[in-house]
Amino acid sequence: MPRAILAGVLAAGVAAVLHLIGTGTWLVLAVAFGLALAVIGLPLLGVRALDQLLYLRRAAQWQPLAGRHYAFGGVPLAIEDDGRHLWVAASDLQRVLHTREREDVVAARHAGRWRRGTRGQLQLRVDAVVAVLASAPGRMDPHTIRLRRYFEREVLYPAEQRHARTTG
Repeated sequence: MPRAILAGVLAAGVAAVLHLIGTGTWLVLAVAFGLALAVIGLPLLGVRALDQLLYLRRAAQWQPLAGRHYAFGGVPLAIEDDGRHLWVAASDLQRVLHTREREDVVAARHAGRWRRGTRGQLQLRVDAVVAVLASAPGRMDPHTIRLRRYFEREVLYPAEQRHARTTG
């Protein structure tokens, strides 16, 4: 409240000085209107700019952890959703399955359903991984069954629901 009174007194003082030195009434009104816009508008623009700056800083801070909120057996899984398919990092999948195969072997097993990520890492489609786990020789291993169910229940089904909400 005191700031508003101070701003009003300041605007009235500037208007009075301009009127006393003989400038026109329209100029006095224009200057008063300009001061009012500056007093009201500049802080609003400053707050918006600060808010955008904080948002960009927060986004840059959390970017390395994007897609890392999935984990199975204590191993974080890098999963990306491109709007059509879900992709899991092959290196994370191998850590979960306790295997160590070359990337070309893993890519051949998932023929046509793999890609290179933005950082050059091999990524596999999650639905293809589920299909391979369902037909692999060790498909009845309890660890493999739990992983397949995890992908179906915690990754694929929620993503399917998100896609259905956004498209229809």
